Amino acid sequence: MNSLQVHKATYNSRGLEGIEAVPVMCILFLHTDNNAAPDKFRLILASNRDEYYKRPTRQAHIWEEDPTVIGGRDLEPGREGGSWLVLSTKGRIAVLLNVTGENIKDPSTKIGRGFLAVDFVTNKEQKTQEEYHEKISLHGYKYSPFSLVTIDISSENINVQQYSNASGSKDHAENVGSGPRGWGNCLLDNPFRKVTVGTSRFKEVVETYGTKENKDKLIQELLVLLKWEKSHFPDPVLQQRLKQLTPSVIEKTSSVFINIPERGYGTRTHSIILIDGDGKIDFMEWTMEEPIDPQNPSWTSIKFSSQLKNH
Repeated sequence: MNSLQVHKATYNSRGLEGIEAVPVMCILFLHTDNNAAPDKFRLILASNRDEYYKRPTRQAHIWEEDPTVIGGRDLEPGREGGSWLVLSTKGRIAVLLNVTGENIKDPSTKIGRGFLAVDFVTNKEQKTQEEYHEKISLHGYKYSPFSLVTIDISSENINVQQYSNASGSKDHAENVGSGPRGWGNCLLDNPFRKVTVGTSRFKEVVETYGTKENKDKLIQELLVLLKWEKSHFPDPVLQQRLKQLTPSVIEKTSSVFINIPERGYGTRTHSIILIDGDGKIDFMEWTMEEPIDPQNPSWTSIKFSSQLKNH
């Protein structure tokens, strides 16, 4: 790893006992460009992880067992080692999102989803992106509902694929075209309003600041987007998927940045990844320090800079 900079700033793990749980919500914005001008970024990724504040987590770090891999890790008992967003300097990125509002007959029989992203990036089985998606599509029924976005990066091409095992989804992975895209905890072709509106704002940020010269401003504006607390309510899709919750709680999940301290739940991690035409990687994470005080959280920021090894 070429450089590592750490910056700190003052800015029951599955819900509170006796209070109805909030389904896990996350959001992802991604822009790729296979024909980027020399001064522009080939890849711009911005993501929020929303989770219970008590769920133990290790912030993004270089993995001891594979120093080409960067990502945070779940420390929840029985789920240790899984991740929601992982990058390898060998040219792979994976982002995992749960799909909420699905009927699950017996959740206890399901396999943890966190290794879906990990296994794609570490690629111990030496599978192509297509082979990996084919494998998980054959075994998708074993997992609680999820969407997986995988990114395969070479010096010539960035290929993005998406797959979901949620009911109503296609039974195979789909290629995702270049340009700005957004994903949430919903069906891939029926997004929440915050995903649609957030993607439009993300597109504006990329078009306005998506050059190496404006990198600092780009990061600043992406972080503003990830901290956007505006309600996008009512939202029929969100309301249908969270119909077991009260309208006031549903409305609080309709923003890009979620803050529901009375439920011990909210946005606790922001991630931004930039890759330029020379293969330089910037991986940045802002995360709440544990133990989390939702009324007065302390944020830690960390930045990893490296180079694609296949570039």
